[in-house]
Amino acid sequence: MKKVTFVLLLSILSFSCSPKLKMIGSEQQALSPLSNTETVVDINELKTIDPSNIAAKIGAFKITDGGLALDCTYERILFMAKEKARSLGGNAVKITDHKVPDNWSTCHRIEFDIYKLNDIEAYQNELIWSEQHPLQWSYFKAAPKVEPTSSFCGYIHAQFNDLAKDNQRKVIINPKLIFDCSYVQPLKKDENLLEYNQIKFDLLEVYAREMRKAFDEAGITSSKEWIKFAESLYLEIYTKYETDIFNLEMETNFGKNYSKLNGWKYKVKKDLENLPQYSSDQI
Repeated sequence: MKKVTFVLLLSILSFSCSPKLKMIGSEQQALSPLSNTETVVDINELKTIDPSNIAAKIGAFKITDGGLALDCTYERILFMAKEKARSLGGNAVKITDHKVPDNWSTCHRIEFDIYKLNDIEAYQNELIWSEQHPLQWSYFKAAPKVEPTSSFCGYIHAQFNDLAKDNQRKVIINPKLIFDCSYVQPLKKDENLLEYNQIKFDLLEVYAREMRKAFDEAGITSSKEWIKFAESLYLEIYTKYETDIFNLEMETNFGKNYSKLNGWKYKVKKDLENLPQYSSDQI
């Protein structure tokens, strides 16, 4: 995946054969499922959780190699764990053991607990797009650079959920902001520059909606179909997004031309309104 200054990483994670992984465990209790735009954090085995921050422990689980698992990267495993947490109302996955690939298995394998925490801020490093979650400067946590004055670091995470039940979404597409590679120069923080970066985030949502529409119309129901379709769709979306970012930067002089910025704000708003049924807040 190619990285650019304003990153679009369409994480097409299932280009290999469908994984055969097993999730074992049971919940002690189940809360109301989280919405698809709420953040689920992962906490590695070296970190601890303040007991006073725990609202509920939901259960203990592990993900193991079920045999012939070809797509079992650590990112893939974490995705599965977080989706399990989300379905049970948990907002934190605490890794208790992590086995890396070895002579016994080519897969990453983890044991983890699912929690509902009162506050996830200390562990949060990304934000899923939502109308309820506008950008804040506090999310831009990377060290600032001389040029440009700010940098939006985001990507579209696209995944085929082959563990989904028939009544659940199979293709999961989330536009995300990454905190640790987004920055702003401290003296340049103002409302217009924040709006400029919000437009970039909104553009990710525009193309996420286009992707959801394309997958919906294609009727993707299996990981094999997903692989073929996702590869071609990625190239199309990536090119369109990069073109929009280039035009936005040039026409607004990197957010400094406020009249042009307002024009882009109106354009992106209309693009979002054209596909309301595919909004991240509606799926």
